[in-house]
Amino acid sequence: MSRQFEQPIVRGSNLIMNPNLYLSKPGVRIPEDRYDNDRIVDLVKQNYRGNRVAWVAIEAAIRKILGKCNTKVRYLDFDRNSRVAGYAADAARDCLSKNNATLNDVDLVIFGGVARQYFEPATAMEVCTNLGITETHAFDVTSACVGHLESVQTACGYLSMHTDYRTALVVTAELTQEFLSFDIQSLSDLQYKAAGLTIGNGAAAFLISKNPWPGGCMRIVSTDTYSMPAHWDLCQVPIRGTFSSSSTELMKLHKHIIPRLKVVLEKLGWDPNDVAHYCFHQPSEFMTQKVLAKVGADLDKGVYTHHIYGNNASATIGIVLDYLLSQKELSSGEKLMLGSAASGFTMATISGIWEKKG
Repeated sequence: MSRQFEQPIVRGSNLIMNPNLYLSKPGVRIPEDRYDNDRIVDLVKQNYRGNRVAWVAIEAAIRKILGKCNTKVRYLDFDRNSRVAGYAADAARDCLSKNNATLNDVDLVIFGGVARQYFEPATAMEVCTNLGITETHAFDVTSACVGHLESVQTACGYLSMHTDYRTALVVTAELTQEFLSFDIQSLSDLQYKAAGLTIGNGAAAFLISKNPWPGGCMRIVSTDTYSMPAHWDLCQVPIRGTFSSSSTELMKLHKHIIPRLKVVLEKLGWDPNDVAHYCFHQPSEFMTQKVLAKVGADLDKGVYTHHIYGNNASATIGIVLDYLLSQKELSSGEKLMLGSAASGFTMATISGIWEKKG
């Protein structure tokens, strides 16, 4: 049933300025097993128990949705022996290597993913053990697809409060495994499971420090978060069950993203086209383009990876920024905005300026 959407209310800004904290180049880990759309459709077909006539309509609807989102490829790991913490640790190693850092630099470890293989302890504990860290401050932050950005913001808070903390390692990993459902028996089933067909697995990691990273990094200028809890039920992964999303209703919430982004840009004193690169969450490429257009930014300012990796949930931002850095060398002074919206409904942005020594 369609619900009524209230007009966006832009309350007192949660924008926090962080002029002396630096976000490193990301590290990532992507599964090896590649799934194109045909392979995904085959998984659904293997679970289908209805008649051929109805299947033709379901397959056509699936392909239409994937086409609209520009979903082409995603990478998935269904091995039950694969560990969420293992993927996060691999991304962390990649991050340390790319930034010429060592574990001796790390004072704080935060895991910010949706996926987890137990309720306690914190997944960050297993990540630390995997990395060989025996003593540290480690915990989890959970906030759906904005979990990694919320973790970065949390790390900024800890680094600002504790003078003896120098560097935080913030990791996330998304292994959907049995939480994705390919059991689609009708068009009404597809309405709630279509978003799951666009999802890809992956992991990402950042280092946040009080000192700039010599190989290039983003000086964090601001962080901002905003939640509208009334929409908490539109997208869920239950404790026992599979991922479901009321995609049509959820996508309507993009109308609330626009005024919030405008508030952030206004507080920063940035014109939308002052931002060189928007590294946004990727539920679909058309939605990212729609947001940029309504904010007033040129569409080529967006970095698009959905067609390459699908929707990587909380790992998306690290994967998007890593892709951008693989395609071009950023210049000092370029402005970036990292942003995500998630079920809940919550949105988060981290804005900054690229700095590179030499």
